[in-house]
Amino acid sequence: MTIYISAKLGSNRKGRFLHSIVQAQPLTSDWQSNPPRQGLLLVQGDELNQVEDWRTLYHWSMQTGCAALVVDPLTSKTDCWQAPELEIDWHLAAAPNIIDANTDGLTKLLADETTQKIVGFSGSSNATLHQVADVIHTRYIRKHSNSGLFAITTLPLWSLNLLDHSDILLDWLNWLITHSGDTTPSIVEVNKADFIPDKKDEVVLLLIYAIPGLTAKEICQHQTVKMLFDTSTLAIDQRWLDLCQYGFISENRLTEKGSNVLMNSDYWAYAELLCEQLRTGTQ
Repeated sequence: MTIYISAKLGSNRKGRFLHSIVQAQPLTSDWQSNPPRQGLLLVQGDELNQVEDWRTLYHWSMQTGCAALVVDPLTSKTDCWQAPELEIDWHLAAAPNIIDANTDGLTKLLADETTQKIVGFSGSSNATLHQVADVIHTRYIRKHSNSGLFAITTLPLWSLNLLDHSDILLDWLNWLITHSGDTTPSIVEVNKADFIPDKKDEVVLLLIYAIPGLTAKEICQHQTVKMLFDTSTLAIDQRWLDLCQYGFISENRLTEKGSNVLMNSDYWAYAELLCEQLRTGTQ
């Protein structure tokens, strides 16, 4: 799978360095409107200064076979990370000196240049590759066992210390690729049971129950739905694809599996009220 860097990152020294030592391919257009079909995409923090930028990158990266890595995150507008629809509680903090820490690999090579750590509980980090002692320099999120991956790192991957260690950097990046899901149909089928709908998925199931037969686009354009819900934060299109793929929706209606999830959710108590509101157009 290919490693890409954003067009903006590819135009500066950091991106040119990555292109040189790991053959990262610069995009020729902006990733917001024309992202790669799959692969690992590196984006610089200063490209993410609006919630919509984070949302676009996050939801692209959740697709099987896709992985996004935000580098130099200190240059981003980090309060956007806290947007509810992203479900990320990370923030940056100063990292203690880890020059003499007992570590190896990429972390060791970049230890004296790593000045920030990631604090938070969302997602995961690999104990060997993504942290040393209590300093977590890389953290990632996956929605389920065959989803893509969204990650942030404070490691300076463009450091001159890596000039003679491109293989170590490439192995580190390839770990993200190998954990971004398998696009072969057989693997998707095996892992169907691993997908657990979250709260926002349950809201989408509630809307389908209340107005069955409509497409995702038609639900988003429904006037009463727009009055009652912030459809932009629900990312209905992507959630719809996941729910269809894992057997919760079929032919724009809930399956038995989807109905069971909804009836066991906190939103079931509001289902009939929502049906009435959608019929009458009242709030």
